[in-house]
Amino acid sequence: MNAGKQIADSRKQTVALTCYLLSAICYLAPAEAQPFEELIARVNAHRASVAVDRVATGTSIRLETSTGVSRSQDLFFESPYESRSASAVVALDYPLFNAGTRSIAERIARNERDQAQQALALSDSDFNTLLDAYADLWLANVESSRTKTLSADVLNVVNRGPQLLEQGKISNITAAQWEESALAIRSRILDLELRKLDDATKLGQYVDDPVEPAIDFNITSIDAETAVQRHPDVIAASQRVERARLAVEQVENRRRPDFGLSGFAGIGAADATFRGEQSQGTFGIYGLRFRMSYPIHDGALAGDLSRSRRELARAEAERDIAVRRVRMMVTAEMLRIDAQRKRIELLKEAVDVSHQRQQSLVRLVAAGVQPDIEAMRAAGETLAREVRLDEARIDQWKAWQRLRRLLPSPPRGGGEGAAGG
Repeated sequence: MNAGKQIADSRKQTVALTCYLLSAICYLAPAEAQPFEELIARVNAHRASVAVDRVATGTSIRLETSTGVSRSQDLFFESPYESRSASAVVALDYPLFNAGTRSIAERIARNERDQAQQALALSDSDFNTLLDAYADLWLANVESSRTKTLSADVLNVVNRGPQLLEQGKISNITAAQWEESALAIRSRILDLELRKLDDATKLGQYVDDPVEPAIDFNITSIDAETAVQRHPDVIAASQRVERARLAVEQVENRRRPDFGLSGFAGIGAADATFRGEQSQGTFGIYGLRFRMSYPIHDGALAGDLSRSRRELARAEAERDIAVRRVRMMVTAEMLRIDAQRKRIELLKEAVDVSHQRQQSLVRLVAAGVQPDIEAMRAAGETLAREVRLDEARIDQWKAWQRLRRLLPSPPRGGGEGAAGG
């Protein structure tokens, strides 16, 4: 009898301590269920966008000033010619027939904008951190719900322990086994609450509001080549190739004739002396010029062209390496999805078998053929198999999400199973 009271008191103290810890450090504010796609959209919404730099076109205005002093030396005259002058003009330059140059400049500006925007996008490490925390939080929620249900059933059995022990229907060893089972389940619940707290903390680094995961396990087919070409590493490498190609075009464009129209207007002043006679005055300056220049031999241009072509070849080689690496990754993810699909089918069968065994033991316990501890063990085995099934489905979903992220738009359609948070 004393042993039964000690067990009951120990159980009450453990329950009180567990409830206190859960309420004190593991409280999570309720949140509305949120699909993973919405979570990613919320994270991306806080990232800045990059505007395209405006390409300078049309007329350019400049201010020109000049001063000059000249003196002539003549052996036959004692008083040579001497003059001093100064001028200031405002010049307007307008490029002609420069559609090619302007087009290259605009494409370079767009390319640099795209590279800057790509650099601000969600990185692979951040995406995987969000994905792991979101999936683990869903697993912890589901397992916690099932474990609490099992804990309620175990608690009903354990509550009868002191009475059965007083009646001599069970031994002290059996009562201790029941108590150990109850303690193990409550300890598991506490671990799950701590996991939920850790996952919520990780998600809180990216979004302010609490996140309640809701996962739909609809797995659809994915085009591997599209996923490869839209991978961030491949996109960044392709952008660098395009920038290097534009640099080659920009250098080659310098070989073409350059046409321009210039107009200028201003004022000047001069002071001249000739044979002892001095004259001075001010005057206006204006004019219109048509300019055409063509490089015949330019060593710097040849060097720039050679360097730009080498940079293009290097960028293309880096892009090819990135494509091969990403293609291997995409292939591995698709193989992982197929392997998990087969594993899920086997685990479903194992869960069904475990449920049938549990139901059989429940009937035997009700008939008095088997002790209550056997039904508790069967329920624990069923729970463990359901957890393994959920983990396999999560692994398959995570691999699919890593590929789905690369698609132009979220795929829709039926697939293997569905579940919510």
